[in-house]
Amino acid sequence: MSWQVVVPILSLHLAHIGFGIAEIGVVVGTFSLSMGLVELQAGVIAAAIGRRRQLLGALVANALCLGAAAAGEARALVAVALTAVGAARGVLIPPLHATVADSATPEDHGRAFGTFWLCTSFAALAGPALGGFAASRIGERAPFVAAALFSLAAIPLLAGRPMPGRAPARASFRDFIVYLSTASVARLGVAILLCYSVAGIWTTFLPLYASRQGASVLFIGWIFAIQGGMYAVMQVPTGRLVARGHGRWLMLAAIAGTAGTVLAVPLVHTVPLLLAAGAVYGTAWGIMPVMFAMLVTRGVPPDRYTAAMSVFNSAIDLGLFAGPLLGATVARASLTAPFLLALPIGLAAAAVGPAAAFRRSGQDG
Repeated sequence: MSWQVVVPILSLHLAHIGFGIAEIGVVVGTFSLSMGLVELQAGVIAAAIGRRRQLLGALVANALCLGAAAAGEARALVAVALTAVGAARGVLIPPLHATVADSATPEDHGRAFGTFWLCTSFAALAGPALGGFAASRIGERAPFVAAALFSLAAIPLLAGRPMPGRAPARASFRDFIVYLSTASVARLGVAILLCYSVAGIWTTFLPLYASRQGASVLFIGWIFAIQGGMYAVMQVPTGRLVARGHGRWLMLAAIAGTAGTVLAVPLVHTVPLLLAAGAVYGTAWGIMPVMFAMLVTRGVPPDRYTAAMSVFNSAIDLGLFAGPLLGATVARASLTAPFLLALPIGLAAAAVGPAAAFRRSGQDG
């Protein structure tokens, strides 16, 4: 909730304080770049201070930076605050996902991640609706304040609870690079980056496009809320299907559904059709988290779960950086141009992704 509540209003808020369309792509992309780069060090941080301190510190930093983004008037201050939010989330997310992996046996990872993302999908459902409502009634800064409060509310839930598993006794960035250079891990990383580049285009430019079509901020929130609802529906069945060895075909379906929906956005001109597009996109997008997490952690020893999830999350966020940045380079031509990038990116993901899934599964026996 500490980010989903901001999603439907972020691009619009940046536009209203003076950022151009291309600049919005750069700012949103830099947020994700900051997150992705910090995630590369998440395993080293966990080994140095422990997961609990890492998680608690990241939640506090996340709340403070969101508050700064809400209070900021100057464009530079808001951009820096959002970059800092990305860094805080980069510290937070990989150890959280590694803890989920540690809570189950390798055979039950599909069920564990499916349950985890089912819970987080309620945030993807409720967060955008709440953010759109708060922005329409109170103002565009309200979702940022709500996001900071949600981050603070998570602290007591973690402070007194035992953490399953443990960080490796020794870890270094060089060890992580060696792990990342493994062929199967590198292929999966590229596949994740490409898929989430498409997602970055959708998240950044859809609110601006929908606003041009006459959709209010409340309806834009509902587009993302419906997307979140379909995302939630997909979690449990995806976990079961991936566990049964259907990752390759699920990946193709996810790529086709997300890239195809983003590519079709310029043909959609009414609010009901935008809501339907959100539902289709959410169905396809809901396949990705469990599928990629299962493939990344398959055959990995428990002491490398944080490193594995660092690859997973860093590839996601570098993709969410690349998508808005690429969109920004073509947005000067027209607002519809970024959505057309889904075709070449989607084709590249379809070429790399299923092969990576197949080889990874084959290597693991």
